[in-house]
Amino acid sequence: MKKINFKNINEVLYEELLPNKLKVIYYKTKKTKNFYITVSTLYGAGVTKYKKNGKVINVIPGTAHFLEHRIMDFTKNKKAMKLISDLGSMPNAYTMHDITNYNIFGGTDLIKNLELLLDRVFKPNIREEDVISERGIIGEEIDMEQDNINTVLLYSAMNNTFKTDKSMCIPVLGEKADIEKITSEYLISIYNDFYTYDKMHIVVCGDFDIEEVSNYIHDYFKGTKCSDEKVKVLYDKESDKVDVNYFEINREVVKDKTGVVFKIPVKCFKGIKNNDLNRYLNILFTCMYGSTSTVKSDLEKMGITGFNFLTKRVNNYFVIILIGSGDSNKFVNFILNNVKNIKISKVDFESKIKVMISQLILDFEDVINVESFITDQIKFNGKIVKNAKDELLKLDYGVFKDIYKNLNFDNRSVLRITNSNS
Repeated sequence: MKKINFKNINEVLYEELLPNKLKVIYYKTKKTKNFYITVSTLYGAGVTKYKKNGKVINVIPGTAHFLEHRIMDFTKNKKAMKLISDLGSMPNAYTMHDITNYNIFGGTDLIKNLELLLDRVFKPNIREEDVISERGIIGEEIDMEQDNINTVLLYSAMNNTFKTDKSMCIPVLGEKADIEKITSEYLISIYNDFYTYDKMHIVVCGDFDIEEVSNYIHDYFKGTKCSDEKVKVLYDKESDKVDVNYFEINREVVKDKTGVVFKIPVKCFKGIKNNDLNRYLNILFTCMYGSTSTVKSDLEKMGITGFNFLTKRVNNYFVIILIGSGDSNKFVNFILNNVKNIKISKVDFESKIKVMISQLILDFEDVINVESFITDQIKFNGKIVKNAKDELLKLDYGVFKDIYKNLNFDNRSVLRITNSNS
């Protein structure tokens, strides 16, 4: 078992790789009497196609989420459901574009909770009759999502930005026509291809005996092997330019809602490490549009409300989406003028680094945040980076300044949602 010592924040993680290539990370703490156990696979809604044994397989949109529903279903096992109820634990699961996570939060009998979670994820019982009944439940979720104007704007904006790489443009839930195509046989094939030990990890956080939990996990997986069949996720080569410069959607909204999307190729930042680039751009956009900026209040003076922003890394591109409700032309003109006049002082830059370090320390005050930190590290780095604080302190204001001075904000897409009755 490997000890990961975060000396600069006085925290320790333990990590081991089982013989079957499954990674397990432990965080033992006296800060809480509760525990949080998760099992994750690096497979999500962003996988649109992959290659296996020389054959390209197209993935039905909504598959990852549908599979999550069928795996994390305690209702079909009354004994397991009663145990969860008696233990007072809270099971949950979620699907994102790059991961699917199964979790249990509890305070009584960690080993029994661990067994219940592992049985759900690693011994799924995916039956056709359950798949058929699940379509109606997920169909209702899709209806609710399509009624959410912010969700409509987000996916429409991403579709207008990306021409061929649709990995982040497809709704996690899929469409109703998509989920009608999903069968139990198909879900089992996807499970076998992506729920392999080498793509998965377990995280256990709380006040527990590491040796006891480790021994149980080793016994649980004794004799199991990682599949020899390998799959390769495929992404279409993407154009640097946005696909659609301007697009309108008619919906019943009180005020026009506008999204401005900037698409920034990673290749513009040669010589800067991936992690550092993520941090620099996070600082930049937080300074420009975060709670300490005046953008929201400036827009409200112009009658523009509901300002929000979202940043995403999509393979070889960074995307920032800016949203506002009100006069579309005023909003777009304000944003375009704003990005041409970026001025961020060294004091502001260093202040944001201090905030990021503080957040890192605060993350270890809550077991759910610790798990999120661990899983994000594995997703983006393939491993846990133990010197995160030192890396933040090494960020250079001169490099940061060069980044924002040389950014090109001409490559943009504008989406307007306007009232169909106006």
